[in-house]
Amino acid sequence: MSTKSRAQKSDIFFYSLGGFGSNLLFTLTTSFLMYFYTDVFKISPLAVGSVFLLVRVIDAILDPFIGMLADRTRSKWGTYRPWLMFGSPLLAAMTLLLFSAPDLSASNKIFYAIAVYVGYSLVSSLVNIPYHALTPILSQDPSQRTVIVTAKQLMGSLGTLLISGAALPVVAFFGSGEKGWFFTTLAFSVVTIASYWFCALGAKNADNAQVNNQKALNSHEGHPPLKEQLEIISKNGPLLALLIAGFANMTAQIVNSQTAIYYWQYNIGREDLYSQLFIWGTLLSIPAFLSIPWFVTKFGKKIVFIVSCLITILPLVILLFSSYENIAEIFTLSVLVKVLGPLSGVLPWIMIADCVDYGKWKTGINGSATIHSMMLFTNKLAAALGGILAGALLGTAGYVAGQQQTTEALNMITYLYFLAPVLGYIIAIIAFNFYGITPEVQAKMAKEIDERENQNKVVS
Repeated sequence: MSTKSRAQKSDIFFYSLGGFGSNLLFTLTTSFLMYFYTDVFKISPLAVGSVFLLVRVIDAILDPFIGMLADRTRSKWGTYRPWLMFGSPLLAAMTLLLFSAPDLSASNKIFYAIAVYVGYSLVSSLVNIPYHALTPILSQDPSQRTVIVTAKQLMGSLGTLLISGAALPVVAFFGSGEKGWFFTTLAFSVVTIASYWFCALGAKNADNAQVNNQKALNSHEGHPPLKEQLEIISKNGPLLALLIAGFANMTAQIVNSQTAIYYWQYNIGREDLYSQLFIWGTLLSIPAFLSIPWFVTKFGKKIVFIVSCLITILPLVILLFSSYENIAEIFTLSVLVKVLGPLSGVLPWIMIADCVDYGKWKTGINGSATIHSMMLFTNKLAAALGGILAGALLGTAGYVAGQQQTTEALNMITYLYFLAPVLGYIIAIIAFNFYGITPEVQAKMAKEIDERENQNKVVS
C-alpha cells in the first residue's frame, strides 16, 4: 500500500459508525456502572473502586499482547476486521452480564463483579484495539487521517449523546431497577453490534485477504520477532509523551464522569439536568468537531491541543467556586465544557496514527494495533485509578447511597467533578511539550517510508 493511499468518503462514513457503537457501551459503563453497582447492586463505593482498580490493572497488562496478536492476524477477512465482526456479539453479551444484579451475598457480589468485569474488559480490548488500529490502515494521508479520526470521534460523541440523554429515561421505561438496566443494555448492545459490522464493511477495501498476501511477501513486517515488535514502543519518544498526557487527562475525566450523576442528583437536586447537559453539550459541540481539521491545518496538532486545554480550564475553575443555587450558571458553564471537550479529546487519537508512522520509520514494522493498544492500555490504567479514586474519596467523605449527603460528601463530589479535570489538563499540557512529531518530521517520515517500501517492491 502506497503511503499516499486515501480512503473513499463512503468508507470513512461506515468506519466512523464503529465509533458510535463503541461509545454507546463505553459511555454506559463509565457513566453508569459505578452508580449501578452502588445504588442497584448495593456494593459499597470503596468496594466498587477496588473492583475497578483490580480489573483494569489485569486487563491493561493484557492489552499490548492483544495488540500484537491483532497485528499478526491473517485471515480471509483481513487483519483487523474479523475482530470487529466476531468480537462485537461477545462484547454485547458481556455488557449484559455487567449490568445484571443477581441475588448474591455481599462477598459473592464482589466476586461476580470482578469476574464479569474482567470478561467485559478483555472482550472490549479484542474489539476496540483492532478498531482503532484501522485508522492509519484506511489512509496514509495525514490530512485525511485527521478527517477520519474526527468523523469517528464525532460519531462517538453522538453515541455518548444517545446514552447520556436516553439511558435513564429508557431504564425508567423498562421499569427501573435491575430489569430496567438489563433491557436498556440489551437495546444498546444490539445497536453496537450493527455499528461494528458496518464499520468492518467500510474497512474492507483497506483490510482484506489481498492486503494480507501483499504483507506476506515481506515476512519481517508480517510476523516480526516479538523483541523487534516491542521496539516500536520502546523507541517511540512521541508515543511516550502522548501516553503520559493521555493517562493524566483520562484519569481526571473518569473521575469526572463517574461523579457527574452524583453531582446533579445530590448537590444540585436536578437529576433531570444530567441528561439535558449531555444533549445540549453534544449538539453544540458539533461545530467544534467540524472545525478540528481546519485548526490542525492552520496551527498544528500540538498547539491546538495545548490551547484547547487552557481554554477549557477556565469554566471549570469558575464552576468549582459556584454556589449550588446558581443552577442556570452551572448548567451553562457545564455545557461550555462539553462544547470545548472535542478539541482536546480528538487530537490524541489523530496523533497516535502519527506515532504508528514514527514506529514504522524507526523499525520498519507496521504495528498499528500494538501502538494503539498502548493508548488503550494507559486509558484502562487511568480508568482503574480514576474509578478507585472516585469510590475511595466518596467513601472517605461519608457518601451513603440514596440518602441526604453531608456537607463533606457534597464538597468531595464537587472537587471530583470539577477540580479533577483541571489537574488532568495541566499535567497533559506539560507532557505535550515533549511531543516531537512536527510537520517537518512528519514529512520526512512519509518520504523515507515511501522510499523504503518502493525499494522493497523492486526487490520482491
